[in-house]
Amino acid sequence: MRQYAYDIVYGTLEMNKHSDELFHGVLRDNPFLEQKQKSFLKRLSFGTIERAIEMDARIDQFSKIPTPKMEPPVRTVLRMALYEICYMEQVTEAAACHEAVKLVREKAGERPTGFVNGILREYLRHRDEVAIKETWQKLSVPKELFDHFVSRYGIKTAKKIAGSFLDKSGEVTIHLDKNKISADDYDLLLEREGIAWRKGVYWEEARILSHVPDVRLLPGYEKGLFFVQDESSMLPVACAGIKPGDVVVDICSAPGGKSIHALTELAGRGRLIARDVSGQKVELVKENIRRMGYNNVSAQVWDARRPDTEMAEKADVILADVPCSGIGIIGRKPEIKYHAMENAGELAALQREICEASLSILKPGGVFIYSTCTINRAENEENVQWLESRFGLERESLDCYLPEPLCNRMTAGGMLQMLPGIQESDGFFVARLRKKAM
Repeated sequence: MRQYAYDIVYGTLEMNKHSDELFHGVLRDNPFLEQKQKSFLKRLSFGTIERAIEMDARIDQFSKIPTPKMEPPVRTVLRMALYEICYMEQVTEAAACHEAVKLVREKAGERPTGFVNGILREYLRHRDEVAIKETWQKLSVPKELFDHFVSRYGIKTAKKIAGSFLDKSGEVTIHLDKNKISADDYDLLLEREGIAWRKGVYWEEARILSHVPDVRLLPGYEKGLFFVQDESSMLPVACAGIKPGDVVVDICSAPGGKSIHALTELAGRGRLIARDVSGQKVELVKENIRRMGYNNVSAQVWDARRPDTEMAEKADVILADVPCSGIGIIGRKPEIKYHAMENAGELAALQREICEASLSILKPGGVFIYSTCTINRAENEENVQWLESRFGLERESLDCYLPEPLCNRMTAGGMLQMLPGIQESDGFFVARLRKKAM
């Protein structure tokens, strides 16, 4: 399992690949892995990725070579081994050290084995003396990102946001299809399978599950009784007020959660058009919708920056969940934090380009839902203000679409910013705007 975990950690932190894709690639290539093995693999790989900054701070107290200057295989093995020692109680310290030496020998040769063994043994001898002084290292977020939180929200809230990313690991939220099964009936299926779960915080159809390395093994997966969707991601469709018979266009739809949510609201009537920029992304949307069994939908490859004259003023609702820096979902995809601030600046312009091209397909009087999974003002409130001033869109209150605990002065004005660690969800932003009738 450690070799597979190494591939996931190395691929994510050293090659900028996606942890989730790497993990599921291992599962596809090794279909006979037992549940216990899958759980160990997920815990070790995702935990190491999540706490790499903290692990580096610990390693650097015992190494003459700073972690950024280490050979990548050596750095990867040390991070994994130290994560096992610090956070995986079921692994003995001796086993963690022994397996680390074996792994680094396989990945980097004999030369660094003494170095790795020495660092780990020295750490174990002096672990009670280890002190991590910097808050951003303790919370395992890049300093630039933590400083951004502090400047925007203050130190107290910044700590809660960063801390919440660590608290989210190991959970998955599913959205039950209310047209196929009631929440109570599905609860019985979960209990029968011995799966740990709790009700969603905000939505009746949400169930939060623990220790589920492979959702395909959950009851009702093949029958399309549910789809994976975090509670915050349910906000765009909930705030859209979609009715049976509407024409809905989801302009950046992959992997398909919001499209499926819209289909459950259409309940077999009306039409959904799910679009994304590449054939690979659209195939993923098709695969997920096919499992759910809905037919009143077409999935299309379409660059959302390109106007569509054939669809001009035909959509009742546009779902614009635009590409973003993803800061709000670091708890689900921990590698995002390592590059979030690099990408945030250039994304606002792309988001505006997408919105401008897409507005031409919205009917006069139609609803435009703008959303992101970030907590960056430039990508959120400032873009909504631009939409209002540039195109004359009018914000509408979200309060009648939201559970009472989420309603506040901001939602009355047509916008909602969810903050991880403050609300019980990922970070997310949504705004409801209406195109003026002619």
